[in-house]
Amino acid sequence: TVQISKNDTIYVVDAFHFAVQAFDIDGNFLFSFGPKKAGMGAMARPRDIALDSEGNIYITDAMRNNVQIYSSTGDLLLQFGEVGNAPGQFQLPAGIYIDKNDYIYIADSVNRRIQVFKYITAAKK
Repeated sequence: TVQISKNDTIYVVDAFHFAVQAFDIDGNFLFSFGPKKAGMGAMARPRDIALDSEGNIYITDAMRNNVQIYSSTGDLLLQFGEVGNAPGQFQLPAGIYIDKNDYIYIADSVNRRIQVFKYITAAKK
């Protein structure tokens, strides 16, 4: 999947390399992030990508059953979720969408539901 930021950075989910790649509007490679084997920010099966109003990058990871949030430069800010069927838990999260009010909608495949979250930054408190 692909997302284009307000400043025309193109972010591409690279499931084969367990990473996200960033390109400028002319298609020139800028940087990539995510291909760690373990620990915070490691990607195992990145599926989808979305951007919030501040340009933060959200990735659903179907194998890690979580959502990872990165800055626009690829620094890990937060990750949430784990395997399960309780609120905030996922089983093969797939699609993600963020609306204009920064509500986060996540398609939780095996649990057959959409979970809705709100990311509150320091500026929004």
